[in-house]
Amino acid sequence: MPKPLPLLIRPLAELCADGRTVFLPGGGLALGATGVLAPHDPFAVQANAASMLFGSVATPVFADAALLTPPYLLLLGLLDRQPLDALDLVQVVLPASPDPLSLPGMGQLADTLGVPVAAFRAQLTPDELTPEELGRALPLAQHRVVHLDEAGQMTAAATGVTVRVMPQSSRAPKPWLGVPEEALASLAGKPYLPGRIVFSDKGVELGLPAALVSYQYGSVLRKHGLGAKARSWSGGFDDAAFAAVGAKRVEDLGGYVELLYKMDQANSGKHALVAVDAPAGPSVYLAVSGDARTVSVFDLANSAPALLPKDASRVRFALLPDVLTVEDRLDALGAAWFGTQAPSVAGTVPSWAAATQAEVDLHSWRDAAGTIRTIEVIGSVGNVPAAHLAVLAEAAEVIDEPIVILDTDRPGEQPSRERLALLRRRLEVHGFPAGGDAESAGQVRTAPVVYTRTHVPPAAMKSELTEVLDTYGAALVYEAPGRSADGVGAGLLNLGTAWTARRPGGADGDATDGAAPPVEATLTVELIRAATNMRRAPAFTSPGVPVAAFLSSPLNDPEAIVAALRRDGSALPDQHAQLAGVVERVPSFAGHHAVLSLTKPLLQADATSSGSLGRMAPLLAELAGVRFNDNASHAILGAIGDLIEDRTTHEEAKDAIWRYRRDLPQGNVRSDWIRKINALTPLLPEHHKGVMEWVAVAIMTCPDSE
Repeated sequence: MPKPLPLLIRPLAELCADGRTVFLPGGGLALGATGVLAPHDPFAVQANAASMLFGSVATPVFADAALLTPPYLLLLGLLDRQPLDALDLVQVVLPASPDPLSLPGMGQLADTLGVPVAAFRAQLTPDELTPEELGRALPLAQHRVVHLDEAGQMTAAATGVTVRVMPQSSRAPKPWLGVPEEALASLAGKPYLPGRIVFSDKGVELGLPAALVSYQYGSVLRKHGLGAKARSWSGGFDDAAFAAVGAKRVEDLGGYVELLYKMDQANSGKHALVAVDAPAGPSVYLAVSGDARTVSVFDLANSAPALLPKDASRVRFALLPDVLTVEDRLDALGAAWFGTQAPSVAGTVPSWAAATQAEVDLHSWRDAAGTIRTIEVIGSVGNVPAAHLAVLAEAAEVIDEPIVILDTDRPGEQPSRERLALLRRRLEVHGFPAGGDAESAGQVRTAPVVYTRTHVPPAAMKSELTEVLDTYGAALVYEAPGRSADGVGAGLLNLGTAWTARRPGGADGDATDGAAPPVEATLTVELIRAATNMRRAPAFTSPGVPVAAFLSSPLNDPEAIVAALRRDGSALPDQHAQLAGVVERVPSFAGHHAVLSLTKPLLQADATSSGSLGRMAPLLAELAGVRFNDNASHAILGAIGDLIEDRTTHEEAKDAIWRYRRDLPQGNVRSDWIRKINALTPLLPEHHKGVMEWVAVAIMTCPDSE
């Protein structure tokens, strides 16, 4: 294990009791190979002064020359022990040297470390390389070399104080993923690392990390239907498409660094249209200049934070007129390009699952036709072997059916209850009927094929995983240690592994020919294709289109609640039993149950256009817009809906709430629920008021956790 390194400074990194050095965002760190650096050490003094030039967000790491000698074991060991969120802000600063530095040399070191490498521009070799020569010596130079001024902000090439070179593969490609919303809220609207460009296997991320972009704009992107139309561009995106949306000047840019610099110089609230040509086909993006000089980039075809292609052959850029909200901008683009307002998700998305993909990680790629395809990952796509992802992607194209990856942190490990709950939720959504087109409306979809490397019990045994699969009729492709591939002999002790499939119910035999599921030495397309024939209809009746559309609407967005109720409100009261059935299978949909119960008087009176719904919507969003894994909140919301609909007794509702007493500690959690209930109650009819008051008492009198 690498030994703890000496450290300093602004505002002092934290040295834990176990000797672990933890970076603090915005703080500097001076590292020496031997001995503890005293505050008056010349290297420490120089590093402290220089750290002020990297801005208030970046974490410059000043390593002395001894640490920057191959094979960099001490420095790599330190980086290995940092959380991804902290690493996203790190850059290793090269020390003063009698010999000039080169951009290609900085690029090689950045690729080795997996983090950006920075140096003072005065240290660099005088620019003797033409752009063509630099491109050969430093791959993707036009996307990797960022120039910064004395305040750590982006500046034009050859005018800055420092130069940063990005690695071709970052060791922190997905910071802030999976952190609580409270942490994301604390970052929203605040400065972030200027000139942030992150390379991963999937593409290039510009500006704010995807997790922060999704937090700030996810609800708007998810409910908007522009992506379904944008995916129809297959022959290129010409200048006429820029002109149609009012772009007066289209520029050909040198690369992604110039794109970020253009957005950095734009006023807050400005938007730009970006078209990128690459061998896989054209792609179109919307770039947004936010507060505190942040930049967010959206993939219009995928309605998601953008991952731009590494092999871009052309990058075109145009600032758009007017200052609009992102939602209004998407409407304007849809009207200009397609002749109508961009439709909502309910009218265009072939499966409601596409409207709720922000709940999961995604493996995305472009097929031969240039179409963006995705596989949902419950867990982290980074845990799935690259060879398996390639086979799964090929199979998804061959069978043209959805595949869901159930990740475990280690092979053979059991999935957590949280991941199993999310698997149940995703299989439920995939079973919803197709979207609003006449040809597919009302069709019930079969469950996806599920891939996992967890331990699966023999057919005669049951587990929580197999119960979920059997309920939804989903086939499983899984790794089976101790099994032998068909035609491969095994001794008395088989320490190998193989891949096979499980049908719903666990019995052997294929649904079409009675054959046993194949056993393969490795994961194959043929095995996945065989699994698709094993699927069965779910053991329940799927909800109708109005209920599916409502369940796919985010509850943390007041505007989305109003839009959903105005769109489908006339049909929802009569189909409430369908929604309640979904909640029995998937308690995390309890918020929709509560919202429908609380607003049903308005829906039945056809009063959704009145001001009452608008006044209630923000309070409903605060009440019901909880995380999908918040069990105590689901129990409370389920009790509200069931009591209003007379589907339960008060004693049963109290037991349901008290079951999660460990998640309802005395103090802020309970008082916050009482505050939310009290804020909404005055807007409700008398019967609903009584239910809400009873629920408030049940929360406050819940015994402490044992």
